[in-house]
Amino acid sequence: MENGTIPTFDLSIFKEHPQLVDYYDEDFVICNTITSMAQKDWTVRMAFMMMLECIEGQIQLDINGKSYMLHANEAIVLMPTNIVSQVMVSPYNKVRMVGFSTNFLRRTLKQEREIEMLFDYLYRNPLQQAKVHPAHINHYHRLISYKMQQPQNKYLRETMRFLISAMFCEMIEIAMTHANSLADSNPLVKANAPAPGIKRANMVFKQFVQELAADNGMHRSVSYYADRLCYSPKYLSSVVRQVSGRTALDWINEYAVEQIKHQLKYSSRSIKEIAEEMHFSNQSFFGKYVKAHLGMSPAKYREQGK
Repeated sequence: MENGTIPTFDLSIFKEHPQLVDYYDEDFVICNTITSMAQKDWTVRMAFMMMLECIEGQIQLDINGKSYMLHANEAIVLMPTNIVSQVMVSPYNKVRMVGFSTNFLRRTLKQEREIEMLFDYLYRNPLQQAKVHPAHINHYHRLISYKMQQPQNKYLRETMRFLISAMFCEMIEIAMTHANSLADSNPLVKANAPAPGIKRANMVFKQFVQELAADNGMHRSVSYYADRLCYSPKYLSSVVRQVSGRTALDWINEYAVEQIKHQLKYSSRSIKEIAEEMHFSNQSFFGKYVKAHLGMSPAKYREQGK
C-alpha cells in the first residue's frame, strides 16, 4: 500500500489466516468468520466473488460507497471489483462465508445472457433475503462440513471441488429464480433491470469496469476510457447506461472518490502530493472536486478521518 492505492482482497489472503479457514484452495475458501480480518477502517477491492450469510447478530458494511446492514438470516453477495469498506459487526455474531475465484467463475458458468444479467443484478442489488433457506443447500453445507473433518481422505480435494461446484450452481439457480420473480412482481425492479441487448454490450461494460478498477481513479473522463477501449465516448456512454442504468461518468466518479477517500484517510502524503499523483491539474481543482463529491474540503475530510 505504499502508493496509497486501495489494496486488493484476493483468495490467497486466507492462506495467511489458517486459523479462520475451514477449507481453502486456489479456487475456493470456506470459513465461519471473517470479522477478525475486517476492521472499521478496512477498505479493499474484491478480487473474487464472496457470498456472506449472517446467521446471528448484525453486520454493516459499505459496498462502492453505499451502506448495507445484514441481519440474521440475510445474505450479501460481493462481486469482483466491488470496493468494500467500513465493516462493523455486532458483539455477538455468526457468519458463513464461501468465496469463489474468478477463474472458477469463468470455468463453471456459461457465457449466457441470463447469467450476465444475473451478475449485473447482483452488482446493483447485493443484499439478498435468505429467510427461506432451501433445505438442499443446508444439506450441501452439512455434507461439506462432514468431509472437512476427514483430512486423511485421499480424494478430499477432488471431493470438495465437486461438492462446492455443485453447491455454487444450486445457489446461482436460486439467485436467478429470486431475481426473475422480483422482476415479474415488482415494476421498479423490472424497470431497473438491464435493458435487453446483445452480448457485446455486456462485454464492453465488463471491459469498462475492469479498466476503472485497474486505473484507481487516476483518470476521470469518459473519453479516456473510450480511447483505452477503442470506442467513441458516445458509444461507451450509451452501452454503460444500457447495461447498468447509470452513466459512465457516475461509475468513473464513484471509483475516483473511493480512491481519494482512501488516500486522504490512510496515506501520509500531503494533499498537494495526492492531487498531483491522481493527475489533477492543481490542488485547487482537486479541492473543488472533493468538495463537490464529499461535501467538504480534502483537509476537513482528512481531519474527520483521523
